[in-house]
Amino acid sequence: MSFSSATKEEVANLRIKKPCCRLAAFAALVQLAGSLQLGAGGKRSVVLTTESYAVARWAVKLSKALYSLESVILVKEHKRLGKNRSFSISLSGEQEVMEGMLLDVGMLCQTEEGLTFGSGLNEALLKEDCCKRAYLRGAFMGGGSLSNPERGYHLEFVVRTSSLAGDLCRLLNEYDLRSKTVERNGAAVVYIKESERITDFLALIGAHGALLELETVKTNKEFKNGLNRRFNCETANIKKTVDASLRQKDNIRYLINHDAFSSLSPELRSAAEARIEYPEATLAELGALLDPPVGKSGVNHRLRKLERIALSLKDKKGE
Repeated sequence: MSFSSATKEEVANLRIKKPCCRLAAFAALVQLAGSLQLGAGGKRSVVLTTESYAVARWAVKLSKALYSLESVILVKEHKRLGKNRSFSISLSGEQEVMEGMLLDVGMLCQTEEGLTFGSGLNEALLKEDCCKRAYLRGAFMGGGSLSNPERGYHLEFVVRTSSLAGDLCRLLNEYDLRSKTVERNGAAVVYIKESERITDFLALIGAHGALLELETVKTNKEFKNGLNRRFNCETANIKKTVDASLRQKDNIRYLINHDAFSSLSPELRSAAEARIEYPEATLAELGALLDPPVGKSGVNHRLRKLERIALSLKDKKGE
């Protein structure tokens, strides 16, 4: 089961206590996953499409609790598309009941001219914070998907209209989730990419199991990345130390081969001899070998001075 499917399974098992919250969740589910269909005699029905059995089960449960609607579930196989199956849930009932439901969820609007199709969010459903959270829960179940946190952090909602996408985006951003919208294949997509905002969203909809899993994956990735950075840093430091040691040895040998070593001060000669004898020693280790001992900065100062003397001698000889 994918991370997204597992999260929907978790959300489907959460209890929604208040009728107003059940209606808000159902409205979002219908708006994002549903389509209105007209049958013989103008009979209306709503068909919800989902790839999750948990969502199909959740939709039937909410529709019965709120409106006592009849439901028929059809299962379709999609082997050629790389998907196991999808579910179509047909919801129907008495004409007055269906009309009331469609007005409640915002798929229909009452105007002076009569009933028209709705395209945005029904603000009357979102008067309380608990209802807003329930609506977000339904939006995720109806059109949301989560990427596997092992591969990256991405939460998105595929929305049928740009108007509804804008409303959903504004609702998400009331909770500082920094969502954005984009057009893709003729549909509006609302998305969130920051891992911190995705965990905030999971907390809002009550998916605490998914939240914990995402945080665990994130912590492990950060730990591994930290180890890699530390290893790379240590490798770079070792290479830097080895390169400096080789350069220092070459300079010292140059001074020896050109009879310039004997003219050096005793301090410089002792530092040079220690470097030749202990090529892999650190500056601190070299300083401890000298008599009297010298600190790391003191050894570095002497070796730099030896390098300047060698470079000056090379310049005089035109090398």
